Amino acid sequence: MIELQLIGHLGKDAEVKEIGNTKVINFSVAVTEKFKNQKGELVENTTWVDVAKWGTNVAVAQYLKKGTQVYISGKPSARGYISNGSNEANGVLCVTAFNIKLLGSAQERKIEQKPPISDGTDLPF
Repeated sequence: MIELQLIGHLGKDAEVKEIGNTKVINFSVAVTEKFKNQKGELVENTTWVDVAKWGTNVAVAQYLKKGTQVYISGKPSARGYISNGSNEANGVLCVTAFNIKLLGSAQERKIEQKPPISDGTDLPF
């Protein structure tokens, strides 16, 4: 078996669908790597990954909002398709998730970086 691990940010809120007696959570994750090329220039490369989490327990879906950083481990696959109109071949990297861990969101990180404000009333002296 092949297992893929990735950390990225959701591109939009997750969607829950019911297929028969099973539910599936679908969302896309942007995985961005930054590196310097041979000229010393900073380059960003973003790969989008479609994620599906199958099962009856979909409670985590309420926390999977646009911008949320997640860790995903699961089984990778790829699918190809022809674009409508342009007849251009495209491919998509997909992961059937075994494990989803919430790492936070951009909004939460901004809040955490701000120093706490105190009016002095909570000081012990």
